[in-house]
Amino acid sequence: MRTSLVAVDIVGFGARPRDAGLRGRLRLVMYQVLGDALKITGLTLADCHREDRGDGALIVFPSDTDPNVLLDPLAHHLTAVLRRENRYAGPNARLRLRLAVHHGPVVRDAHGVAGDTALELFRLLDARAFKNLLAAHPDAEAGLIVPDRLFDEAAGQGGLIMPEAYERLRVVSKGMRIDARVWMPPLLQPRRTA
Repeated sequence: MRTSLVAVDIVGFGARPRDAGLRGRLRLVMYQVLGDALKITGLTLADCHREDRGDGALIVFPSDTDPNVLLDPLAHHLTAVLRRENRYAGPNARLRLRLAVHHGPVVRDAHGVAGDTALELFRLLDARAFKNLLAAHPDAEAGLIVPDRLFDEAAGQGGLIMPEAYERLRVVSKGMRIDARVWMPPLLQPRRTA
């Protein structure tokens, strides 16, 4: 069965001086902001299969979910919700997320979800080049990576995404080579006072 998948990871989850209490809070906030952003996008986290990953999660959407809404619309909504949540957070409590989106066949068994689509999804999420790009943009609340073929499908439908907002990225991870695109949120410009 073909379905849409999102993998999410908390940036710097185990970094010092974050302790167990703060990491627990970051996990709670991660699920809260994901739920809020999905709701704004017109989706419900409760309708999805979820697998917790400790410092992140795998979310498997119902098979009728349009994967294109998981790109720009969801990324923009997630960024807005994260900005709201982080507004008063100190540097150690500030939540930043990496997301990978994919669509394709998955295999479900008694232990969860597997298959080539899930494997590629996590190779994208964990790609060193993606992590480096997000590290180079410390003000970005989130970064999203998507394989080229899903990007091409979304860009070809016109109006769903802004193709110029995506940067090409070649992912080489554990013997896999994947051509991908990365979306980073636009930086907020300070308000000008008259």
